[in-house]
Amino acid sequence: MKRATQESGALKRAAVLGAVFGALPGFSLALWALWVNPWFLDRPVLYLGLAVFLPSVLLAFIGQLVGRTSSGKLGFSLLVLPLLSGGLVLRPIPEQAPVKMLVFGVDGATFDILDKGIADGELPAFAQVQGQGTHAVLQSMDPMFSPLLWTTMASGKTPEDHGVRGFHVQATAAKVPRIWDVAEAEGYSVGIYKWLVSYPPRPVDGFIVPAWLAPGPETWPMELSFVKELELSNRLKRKNVAARRSGLQLAVAGIPHGLRVGTLWEALRWKIRERLEHPDDDARFAALHRLRGQIDRDVFIHSLNNYNPDLATFSWFATDGLAHRFWKYHQPDSFEDVDTEKSMAYGDSLTDAYRQADSILSEILERVGPRTTVVILSDHGFKAMPDEQLQLVPLTDRLKARLEGELGPVQVSRLGIRLSVTAEQAPLHELERQLAMLIDDAGLPLYAWELLPGSSDTLGLVLADESPDPDRVASGRVGGEPLADFVKVEDEPFTGDHDPAGVFMAMGPGVPKGRDLGQVQMLDVGPTLQALMGIAPAQDLPGRILLGPQQRGPASRDTLVQGLEWGSGAAGVDEAALRALGYFD
Repeated sequence: MKRATQESGALKRAAVLGAVFGALPGFSLALWALWVNPWFLDRPVLYLGLAVFLPSVLLAFIGQLVGRTSSGKLGFSLLVLPLLSGGLVLRPIPEQAPVKMLVFGVDGATFDILDKGIADGELPAFAQVQGQGTHAVLQSMDPMFSPLLWTTMASGKTPEDHGVRGFHVQATAAKVPRIWDVAEAEGYSVGIYKWLVSYPPRPVDGFIVPAWLAPGPETWPMELSFVKELELSNRLKRKNVAARRSGLQLAVAGIPHGLRVGTLWEALRWKIRERLEHPDDDARFAALHRLRGQIDRDVFIHSLNNYNPDLATFSWFATDGLAHRFWKYHQPDSFEDVDTEKSMAYGDSLTDAYRQADSILSEILERVGPRTTVVILSDHGFKAMPDEQLQLVPLTDRLKARLEGELGPVQVSRLGIRLSVTAEQAPLHELERQLAMLIDDAGLPLYAWELLPGSSDTLGLVLADESPDPDRVASGRVGGEPLADFVKVEDEPFTGDHDPAGVFMAMGPGVPKGRDLGQVQMLDVGPTLQALMGIAPAQDLPGRILLGPQQRGPASRDTLVQGLEWGSGAAGVDEAALRALGYFD
C-alpha cells in the first residue's frame, strides 16, 4: 500500500514537472516579447492555448502515461498553469506618443465609399476626423499615377518642378524637398512609413520604411528591414525573390519591433492554406493585402513609441489595389454577367479594406492623442471602368523600347486603357513625330493623343481604334512590327479606374470643426502640411494654405535637397508589383 502511494506521488510529481516544463518555453517567450513589444499578446487566449497550455498538457500526459493516470490527476497537475500564465494577460502599454502631426494616406480612397461607411457606422475613426475637423474633395491631377501624385502632395510642387514623372524613379530623383525634408531641416524628427518614392531611405532622426515600389529591403534604421524582406518574398505575383532570412528568422526579428501574436497566427494560417489549397491569384491578392496591413499596423505603432517622431506618416494601399481588381464585385450593378461565385467571394473585399484602414486609424489615434494634428489624404478616387467583356488594352514594353531607341529615356505607364508618355530629354514635337509613324495596315494611326492638362511635355494616349478584334490583333502590323507587340485583347480586364475626386480631411488644434471646404487642389496640400506643422511655407509653393497660419516663409527651400545624404540600395523599382497592379505589361 505504501509503495503504491509512493508510486502515485512520483507519477503526480512527474506530471506536474512535465506540465511546468511544457509551459516554460512559451511562457518565457511571452515574457521576453512583452518586455520588448508591449503589443505582442493581442490574442492572449490563442497564445496561451497553443504555446503554453497545449505543450503543458502533452508533457504532463507523457509524464503520467506509464502510470495510466486518471483525468482527475491530470487536471490537478495542470492547476499550475493559471499561476504561470496569469501575468501574460497584463500588457504595459506605454504612454501616448508625442506626435505633432500625423498624415494618414489612403491610396485611391473615395468619398463614395467613405460617406456610406460613415453613415452606416462602420468607419468610426474616419467619422471622428470628419466630424471633429475639416474635409474637402481633393482634386487630383493628370496623369493619375500614385508616385507622381504623392510626391506632388509632399512637396507642394508640380511634377515638372519636383522631377518625379512616372513609376521608374527613386527618391534621389526628387529635385525639391518634401514635407519630411523640410520638417527635419526645422529641427523635427520624422517617421515615414511607406510613402511612395522614399527608396533608398536616407539617415534621419527617426525612421523610414519605403513603399511597395522599393526593389530592395533597405530601411532606416536597418533593423526594420524585416518588413521589406517579408514584402519582397511574398510579392502579389509569384515572381518572388528570396528573403535574406527564413520566415521564422523574420518573425523573431519582427517581434521586438511590433509583430503581434494575431499577425503571426494569420501569417501561419496563410502559409498552411497556400500549401494545402493552392489558392488562385485573386484569393492570394486579397489575402496578402490584408496580412500586409496587419504587419504594417504592428510595426508602425511600435515605431511611433520607439522613435517618438514629431511628424509621422502612414500609407495604406489596399484600397487602391483591391479597387482596380475587384470593383466589378464591389459594384456589380454597373456590369453585366458578373460571376456569382466570385461576387460572393470578393464582393466585400474592398469595403473590408476600408474597415481595416479605419481600425488601424482608430488605434493610431489612441496612440497619438488629442494634441496631434491629423491629416487624411487620398491621391485620387475610384469609379467603374466601362463594362466590356473583351477589351483592347495598349501595351507598354515595345512602345517604350521603340521610343527610347530614337529619343533616349522615356517614361511609359498605363492606367486602364490609357497611356502616359514623357520623353525625358527629347522635345515634345519629336515624341509626337515618332508616335505619328505608328500606322496600321489600313493606313490609320495606332494612337490618338493630347497634352495632359498642366503639363508641357507629357502626352496622354488612347488607341485610335478600340475595337477588341482578336483576329486583327493576331495578324495585323503597325509601324512595320506585329500589332500584338503594341496591343492585347484582355478577357478579364481590371474593372476599377482612377477618378479625380480624392479625399482631404484634417482635425486637431486650430482646425475648424465640421467645416466643408468644397473642392481643393493637390498643390494646396504641400503648403498646408507645412503650415499645420508650424512651418511657414516657402513663397515659391503655388498652392494655397488651407488651414493653419497663413504667413509665408523664405523665397524657396529647394536648396535643402543638395545637402541630403542618401543611403545605398538596389537599382530600379519593384517591377513585379507594378505589373501586378496593371501599370505595365
